[in-house]
Amino acid sequence: MKKYLIFLFSICFSIISCKKIIESMDSLSKDQVKIEDLKKINVNNEYALSVPEYMTEMKSLHEDASFQYANIFKETYIVIIDESKEEFINTFKELEIYNDSLTPLENYADFQLKSFKESIGALEIKKIDSNIKKLSSEMYQFNGLVEGIDIAYLVSFVEADKKMYMLMSWTMKNRYSKYKKTFKLIHSTFKLK
Repeated sequence: MKKYLIFLFSICFSIISCKKIIESMDSLSKDQVKIEDLKKINVNNEYALSVPEYMTEMKSLHEDASFQYANIFKETYIVIIDESKEEFINTFKELEIYNDSLTPLENYADFQLKSFKESIGALEIKKIDSNIKKLSSEMYQFNGLVEGIDIAYLVSFVEADKKMYMLMSWTMKNRYSKYKKTFKLIHSTFKLK
């Protein structure tokens, strides 16, 4: 009887393990995800963002990012960079590059987009409808060359009371159409605490 129970237990354990492997592989093969397929990640009790199950934390994407998730097999990446709104405004005013006729969000987005143009040769920056609810935000898509590789980006800029946020998702240019909806969905889940 004891041998039978051990045998039965090992079969159940094997079935559960196989099921976990199949579910894991299934999430890897999923390119288009729905809101219910996302896992919510809380960051520093400050904000939250939801990402697909197939993405995991990867702390080597950007040294200034407070949020870094990726799937290297799918070549999908997202980082969030946040900075003090007051420091940003004061620094830009000291450098005399702050445009008083624009909002802080417009100043921040304008500066970051110019940086993308200079650093990766981003051309044809296209503003698209932002789907981040209840927050002042702007969303853009563009391509650029990084070490000779054509990369496509979806970037959102968000203005909060005390901080400015840049959400940046990217993949290979030839994969962007496959992941654009997922990137937009991820960005739409951004919420302040």
